[in-house]
Amino acid sequence: MFEKILLPLDLSEASEIVVPYASELAGKFGSELILYHVRPPEREDLEHLFMDYLNRQAETIKQNIKKNASKEVNVTIKIAAGAPEQNICELINSNKIDLVIMASVSSSGLKIGKTLGSVVDHICHTVPVPVMLIRPRRAQLTGKRLLFNNLLLPLDGSILSKLAVPVAEEVAVGLKIPVMLFEMALLPYPSETGSYLNGNEYVKVNERDEQVIESNYASANEAEESRVLAELMTVEEELKENGITVGHRITSGIDAAKEIIQISKDVDANLIVMSTHGRSGLNRWMMGSVAEKVLRYGDVPLLLVNARAA
Repeated sequence: MFEKILLPLDLSEASEIVVPYASELAGKFGSELILYHVRPPEREDLEHLFMDYLNRQAETIKQNIKKNASKEVNVTIKIAAGAPEQNICELINSNKIDLVIMASVSSSGLKIGKTLGSVVDHICHTVPVPVMLIRPRRAQLTGKRLLFNNLLLPLDGSILSKLAVPVAEEVAVGLKIPVMLFEMALLPYPSETGSYLNGNEYVKVNERDEQVIESNYASANEAEESRVLAELMTVEEELKENGITVGHRITSGIDAAKEIIQISKDVDANLIVMSTHGRSGLNRWMMGSVAEKVLRYGDVPLLLVNARAA
């Protein structure tokens, strides 16, 4: 699936966090790795230094793969001048890139704040291929021969969220790792009028009868959990047919990002694969803002599948 993997590098130490992850993936999938740097147009005089840097990174990757993988990997280097956003997108389209791996923080301003940095944000919203974002956490690399051991796949019941399933399946098969499915049962909650919000619909009840409200609330929550379980079991059976070890977790709540982050800790996940619209608006709770919160507050590498590009 990942025949060509693109690694945009801006020469910062932070951006280098992607190197061991890319090495592991390429070694498992036999992917071609393309190391890519976009320099300022006015710094042509320094291009030889940029090339030396990329060559050193390429050698490091080759040595890592030689130690830990049986497949031979081709590593190529490319340098361009101009705006990173535009050049990266053009390279993806012209070279049939299958996966982009980027650091979520770098010296060029890719910082996690109220919104993602402009380059990361643009790439995630624009390119028609999965993008893996890795937040620099030195502890992630300590004492682990394999960086990917457990995959978490959050779903929300929508068709768009399920676009992440085949990507997660390919990753799990290629890396020979288990998958934990997760879906949050959206809690119904009372409104000021005495009705309660169940999913996206208000259900009217007798606001003067507290027992009726409580009964409807409990029934709605139970129905939502049953719906979620049925959806997860369908996906679980499909993945098991392909020889993948699969489990599932369900929680009830209203903050999807918070639940995903907590579940990732509970199951010791070191890769989250999820669909994102690139902006708010996906059915139920799987919105671009959820993915951004998971990246901003979580520690786990996030592989995003852009639903709009699918």
